[in-house]
Amino acid sequence: MTAPQWACVLPEDARAAALRTVAALVGRPGTAPRAVPPDLAAGGAGLALAFHQLDRCLPGQGWDVPAGGYLAAALRGAGRPGAVRTAGLYRGLGGLAFAARTVAADEGVLAVLDRGIEDAATAGARGLGGGTHGVAARVFDVISGLTGTGAYLLCRAAEPGAAAALSDVLGALVALCGERAGVPHWHTPAAALSGDALPRLYPGGALNCGFSHGIAGPLALLALALGAGVSVPGQREAVEWAAGWLLAQRADDGFGPDWPRLVALPDRSATPAADSSWCYGSPGIARSLWLAGVALDDRSLRDVAAGTVTAALRRPLARHRTHPEAGLCHGVAGLLQITLRFAHDTGDPFFATAAVELTGQLVELAGPNRLRDPGFLTGAAGTALALLAAATSVPPTWDRMLLLA
Repeated sequence: MTAPQWACVLPEDARAAALRTVAALVGRPGTAPRAVPPDLAAGGAGLALAFHQLDRCLPGQGWDVPAGGYLAAALRGAGRPGAVRTAGLYRGLGGLAFAARTVAADEGVLAVLDRGIEDAATAGARGLGGGTHGVAARVFDVISGLTGTGAYLLCRAAEPGAAAALSDVLGALVALCGERAGVPHWHTPAAALSGDALPRLYPGGALNCGFSHGIAGPLALLALALGAGVSVPGQREAVEWAAGWLLAQRADDGFGPDWPRLVALPDRSATPAADSSWCYGSPGIARSLWLAGVALDDRSLRDVAAGTVTAALRRPLARHRTHPEAGLCHGVAGLLQITLRFAHDTGDPFFATAAVELTGQLVELAGPNRLRDPGFLTGAAGTALALLAAATSVPPTWDRMLLLA
């Protein structure tokens, strides 16, 4: 499939409102602090990406200055004692490296970051080994684990060092996409579940369906890599297996396909559905299934994916688990970005119309003084990026960090 070029889906009044909201969120171009936390989730890397996209969308207005300033400040923050040195995408060096490569940092700095990420990815992948059965989500997920690191490595798949590390990551994820006695290798044992409540609620462990911490994230990476011609032995079969497993967990309602957050072991009971976000729920899962359908040239998968997002957009807000928030992770910005991707990929006017409605919701949620978090994942930077994707014809290449494309 060949997708059309990116295009603004908003009518002029909605476009103007979106751009006014972006202006209110980011203020005027200015100088960055000397050093800031380096992470993508809430630190300087995300802000650098947002200002860089502003410079692409609104050239000549000076946004290149804060883009470079926040990148430099994030790099200084990464050099402070006690700064995180993991290769993770959102709270490690993977997101910082993506920002550095996007904003065009010094080649020497990039080389140091890339070498550290490649080494850490290879060590993490080999640490899983071929006999892993049960693993903490943070080891393989998008936020902290191998899948998120792989998202960055896939951007550099033509480079020998990154290609080798990416092969290790893909091989480890392929190995997790198998079963023992009917239980997937990537299941989370009770002792590895996060927080105090989950181990009590799931004493036999659980299977996470979501994008940020569950199997939908690895499926998206495996599918994107396969579609880009980057593969390891068993990868196509792993994409088929993971997509099939997710399809088997469907919990449809009167609106259409839906998914639970977690599936309990050993009885396979499921938590209630109706999350409607990137991190959990049917929209993120739908995007993963769409990417699998593209990689496998499987129209039935793509149809399920499109129908899933249609159902999510038609469900009344009262049926959703959480109250509306603005951010990319579990808010309206993430749902908007997924909807924009489906509008772009399918050409279906339903998704374009839904994107207009979601943009209006996001403008309301991101009004003056409502977003105190400046970050990429849950705050102003990510919200501004989604609004720019809706309101301009500049491709949102930054959403590789969400594994949406």
